[in-house]
Amino acid sequence: MNKPTVSVPDGYNGHTVLMCADPIEAWADGTVKLRCAEPGKEYLIRWIGRDQLAALIEAQHHEAQG
Repeated sequence: MNKPTVSVPDGYNGHTVLMCADPIEAWADGTVKLRCAEPGKEYLIRWIGRDQLAALIEAQHHEAQG
């Protein structure tokens, strides 16, 4: 079974990177840590707000359907 992924801005140069949508760590303030889903780049992480993650997942879900 494939893990759900989401395309997230990399935070550096405007590109996006495919991240695992299931956080590997979460803070009480709503910040979550995601791990990169691209082969060979699993060492990369990205911190993002839980609400931002939910919005990206929802937007990309609608794009895939439409």
